[in-house]
Amino acid sequence: MTTVVLVLLCLAIAGRELYLASDKRLPRAQEELRELRAQLADLTKRHESLQAEVTGPAIEPAQPAVRPAAPPDDLLDRVGALDDRVERLEEDFAALSGEFTGLELDRDAQRALARSLDAAEQDVAELQHEMLDRLARQEGVVPGLLLSEEGEAEALLADAYERCAAEYGLHVRVRDQRTAQAANGGYWGTAYQMSGRRADALSEELFAYVRGLYDPQDPSALAALLTELAHLRGGGIARLGPFTVVRTPNTLLCGLLPDSDEPAEPWELASRLRDLPEDVQCDLTWLRTDD
Repeated sequence: MTTVVLVLLCLAIAGRELYLASDKRLPRAQEELRELRAQLADLTKRHESLQAEVTGPAIEPAQPAVRPAAPPDDLLDRVGALDDRVERLEEDFAALSGEFTGLELDRDAQRALARSLDAAEQDVAELQHEMLDRLARQEGVVPGLLLSEEGEAEALLADAYERCAAEYGLHVRVRDQRTAQAANGGYWGTAYQMSGRRADALSEELFAYVRGLYDPQDPSALAALLTELAHLRGGGIARLGPFTVVRTPNTLLCGLLPDSDEPAEPWELASRLRDLPEDVQCDLTWLRTDD
């Protein structure tokens, strides 16, 4: 199907050439067509490369049952590169769509382009799922979440969060943009999938450190993340497995909550944290700095 689409694009350009043959502005039009041909050639190469990347990992040699498989670093690199290529492919499709609007490209061809991109994205999602399943069996996978009201201090929070994850031996494998609507506005940030630790053991280690924290100038990456959350004007949420930190207008709380995919507002999570036994919750409001 993709080959047919690219042929249709070539035919569309050829038709444009015939139409412009009698146009007085031929030199400028010819330059435009040369640029379009270059873009089309580049897109064709990228798509062929993308197909090779997607189909390549589908057939893997069987592993001996007596030896555990090594961490699939090659697969991780391929999935990361594939994600980047899909994003670039989306941008190229959008750009070419605008260029070909004037050429009245057949609507069937446009739909075929969209289906091709959807298929590539589905392949990436399947590869990510396979990768995370393998990592969960071999070294553990920790889900994470980082949100702030209207995306406040998003870059600073993400930097502190990922440094904290690295400090505790985690490797970020998947990042997905995440949004959640709340009564007082929207929250957005990133949902994470990280490998390298078991979620329960990691959460207990993080919580034990926080319970012993007393210095706001503590140099650890975890303390830096807590400080960034404390400085937010609005609400915020940071989770690494069950370990949960919540910023509300009046408090900064942390504790160990069971993993849940259901979106929750900071005030709701704060209420759930307060209902926990004393030994699995901690009030960090003393870290806050008033505006």
